[in-house]
Parts: sequence; structure tokens; C-alpha cells
Amino acid sequence: MASIIRFFVKHRIFILFLFLECLSLFFVVKHNQFQRTAFVNSSNVVVGNIYAMSNSVSEYFGLGKVNQALAAENAELKQRLCKLEEDLRFLKQDSSYQGRKDMALQMKYTFVTAKVINASTNKHRNYLTLNKGTDEGIREDMGVVNEKGVVGIVSATNSYFSVVLPIINPDAKINVKLKGERGSGPLVWKGPDCKTAILEEMPRYVKAAVGDTVVTSGYSSIFPEGLNVGRVKYLKQKNDDNYYIEVELFADFSQLSYVDAIAFDKLDEQLKLEAEKAEGGKK
Repeated sequence: MASIIRFFVKHRIFILFLFLECLSLFFVVKHNQFQRTAFVNSSNVVVGNIYAMSNSVSEYFGLGKVNQALAAENAELKQRLCKLEEDLRFLKQDSSYQGRKDMALQMKYTFVTAKVINASTNKHRNYLTLNKGTDEGIREDMGVVNEKGVVGIVSATNSYFSVVLPIINPDAKINVKLKGERGSGPLVWKGPDCKTAILEEMPRYVKAAVGDTVVTSGYSSIFPEGLNVGRVKYLKQKNDDNYYIEVELFADFSQLSYVDAIAFDKLDEQLKLEAEKAEGGKK
């Protein structure tokens, strides 16, 4: 405190001069229109510069948050770009995609496209793995097809992936028929050729010939009727009034890329009705 008093005493004349100078400027500005206008304009410029400098400082210290937001936005845009590029590659490879989608919608089937990320074709029990799961709408027992024909049935799922039981697995049996005919039978794969499956129980009253198209029968809730499966490669009549038919599969399991998982939208209602009917029959 004593140092402050000594400072003011030592510089009292200069301080008095500054005080009188400021007082003089105050009266000049107060009682003269021109000087008052000039002062106001000058003070506005100074205050504006101070505000601009303050804003620049605030923006500088806020750059970290801005950079984080930009980085997150760039990451999202890159992800969207990769998704669009993947979809574009898929559409270039699969010209029949829109037709299959339209068919699924018309037949009231759910339609989810996924990519095959792992597959086996040379084992006794082959499997496929898809890059989508329950988060994308894929669930167990959905039929799986591609642009050429039937591929298999979804056997297991989690949030992010699905496992498909392909028709080149002996545990996968789908009901098929010859296109334009009424009789049907189960298609079974016995290996080792991943391009051929066997149709053993086709009734002999069905008109069958080499080259006929084999399609899904529609007698299950997994596949709609009429989806391509393959063509008759070889047939002969058996002693039990059935045909033995070798079917050349349309789907090329060694070249699978994108597939479609489909499911009947009213499946729950159908199963409920069938269960009620079965319970009623037991009474």
C-alpha cells in the first residue's frame, strides 16, 4: 500500500495532467456535435475490432470441437460412399435385381440383399455366411436366392451375420416341381458335384424330359412358387412308379457374390392358422 502511495505522489503532476486532459476531451466531445460524432464513430471502430479479436480467439480455442465434428462427418460420408460403390458394383453384376425385388413385393415377400463373405462347396455339409443378420431383417428359415436360382435356407443368425444351409448340403431339402406340371418332390444333394442334385420321388404321371426347368413348388412357407432351381440333366423311370432325376442347378455356388433372403410377410398368420387347425383336429 505504501508503494502505491509513493507512486502516486511521485507522479502526481503527470497523473493530474492526464486527468485534466481527459476532462477536457469530455467537455469538448459533450458540447461539440462534430467532435462527438467523430468520437462515437472512432469508438465503434475500436469496439468492433475488440469484438472481432475476441471472436477470433474464441473460434481458435473452439477449433478442436469443430475438427472432431468434421472428422465424424467425413467418416460418415466415406461410409456412405463405400456403401454406394458396393451397391453400384452389385447392380452392374446383377441386371435382374430390380425384377426380383418387384416380384418379391408383388408376392408380399420381405426382400433383403446380402453379400456372401464365406462359402464352402467341397465338403459333405456345406455352409454360406452372409454379411447381414437380424439387425438388417434376416431371420431363420428365410429362403435365399440369387439372380440365377435358389441358393438355400437361412439356418442361424445373430445381429450382424447369417449362416445359410445351401441346397448343396444333404440336410437342405426343398420341395420342387417341373415347370408347368403339378406333381412335386424333394430335391436332395448327395455330392460331391456342387452343380448337381437329385429329385428321386417325382411321380411317373408327370411329363418329364431332359432340359425341363425345375422350379419351387410353393408347397412350403419358405419359397414362393415358381423360383428357378435348375434343369433336368438326366432321368429314368424307377420300379416304384417314380422318376429318378438328376438336376443341373442354376446357382453357381463357386461364384456366389450377392444373394437375396426372402420371407413371406404373412408367415406368422399362416403358421398360427395351421397350428389352430392341427389342434382342432386332435379334439
